[in-house]
Amino acid sequence: MRSPAGVLLVLVAIPTAANLAGGGPTWIWTPSLPTPLLRLVTEAGLLDVWLVADLLAAVGVLGGLAVAATAVAEQAVAATLLALVGALSVAAAVTGALLPLWYALAYTAGLVLVLRAGRRSTR
Repeated sequence: MRSPAGVLLVLVAIPTAANLAGGGPTWIWTPSLPTPLLRLVTEAGLLDVWLVADLLAAVGVLGGLAVAATAVAEQAVAATLLALVGALSVAAAVTGALLPLWYALAYTAGLVLVLRAGRRSTR
């Protein structure tokens, strides 16, 4: 990757703009989480962690961390963050929620860019 600036735009600006267009920072996955799964997360004592991660992804912070990991040549960390957020967003979008679809597209596009950059750097 020549510069993480393009990835930064995709992973931070687009998700943040999509989230703020809805009237302010909101969770992207939680409203689509099936009630039994939400109950399990709550009973396991992980609801606070889930909500924080959800909000961080929604405002582009996890994308920013992925860009930082890419910039310091930690492609495995970047790819893991991007794959996790992308997969959760796709799962939420499948339930019919439109907002997570934008996150799924942005973070999956970032994952593709990071993986391509990793392949180029090993040549």
